[in-house]
Amino acid sequence: MLVNKIKLFLFLFLFTNLFGSTNDLIDKILIQSKNHSALTSYVSKKDLKRFKKKLKSENNVGIRIFGDSHIAADFLPRVLRGYLIKSNSIGFAHALQPKYQQNLNLKYSYKNFEILNSKNPKNAKLNFPLGGIIAKAKEKNAKINIDTTLNKKKFEVGFLFKAEHNSNAFSIKDAQGKKFHLRSFKNNKWSYKKLELAFPLEITALQKNAELGGYFITNKNNNNFLDTIAINGAKSDIWLSWNPLVVKNELKLLNNDLIILAYGSNDALFQGFEKQTFKNNLKHWIKTLRNYNKNAIIMLVSPPNVTYKKNQTYELAPNFFTIREALYEVAKEEKTLIFDMYKFMKDTGGKNKWIEQKLSLKDVHLTIKGYELMAKKMLEDLKKYIHY
Repeated sequence: MLVNKIKLFLFLFLFTNLFGSTNDLIDKILIQSKNHSALTSYVSKKDLKRFKKKLKSENNVGIRIFGDSHIAADFLPRVLRGYLIKSNSIGFAHALQPKYQQNLNLKYSYKNFEILNSKNPKNAKLNFPLGGIIAKAKEKNAKINIDTTLNKKKFEVGFLFKAEHNSNAFSIKDAQGKKFHLRSFKNNKWSYKKLELAFPLEITALQKNAELGGYFITNKNNNNFLDTIAINGAKSDIWLSWNPLVVKNELKLLNNDLIILAYGSNDALFQGFEKQTFKNNLKHWIKTLRNYNKNAIIMLVSPPNVTYKKNQTYELAPNFFTIREALYEVAKEEKTLIFDMYKFMKDTGGKNKWIEQKLSLKDVHLTIKGYELMAKKMLEDLKKYIHY
């Protein structure tokens, strides 16, 4: 009973902080920073105008955020999702969420599955798809239950899956009692199947070691979504650990009009950091994403103060300003937007002031309210460029 009460308290705390009315402090800071933009644009006016037109149409608007722990908790993305588009679907979602990660559009529970993470060096040789997370059945009849927090419950759901044997790998039962099977026709090869389903879903493994690589949850017609592909601790080259052919096939499934790349915090802490390698990898990933999203605007997000604990005090990561410089260079060379979290914090009092106002933790992360403020600043500055 005590555990349930604690869970309820935590839920109400998160709900209040995330969805409660914007407090006076956030309003005050946004007003004070109105003339100090943290967003720089190297995007052509023509492309910005096209994106504005797409947003206003409210027709098949796709936005995707790749990133690290700043994105993985879904606090910053949830604010963007609520203000930027009229979201009516989910887009891509991890098969299961690693610890400390969440997708606030979905609720997961599972039994006898393990979560494999491409960030873990021990998994370097595994065949990871887009997103770098695999849910693997530890035994036959392992189960995943998944529901959506959206009012709408019926969607087209695409499953990425594989199994050791070319027979039924999973069974799917939806809220209307309909049953389907996912059959892997090639041993240990990723397969994709789309079904029309009503949430909640019960997914049952029919083979030991059967794997799920993610879901694509969409509307058949007008499909507006903002999805996230993030992993706690990820560096900007995390995509190099994913199967390139599988990733390219998955990138074809959903069109994006805006792609946000929020990396840099973990790169700054990496002892083997090399600026040109960082830039080359990021530029290569941008080119890959543009191959499948011809009209997409790209936005880079430069991280807030990257601090780490050393001898009971917090120090700025030695590569932090080099990372920031490199991100601005990539933005200019690749003609993207760049939103500078560090600049916004500095313009509004700095890291210590944010900690004092309970907008930032002592480490690299912000509080829930801090991420809400950061997202709203991003929206305010973007509005100046596209006048939506």
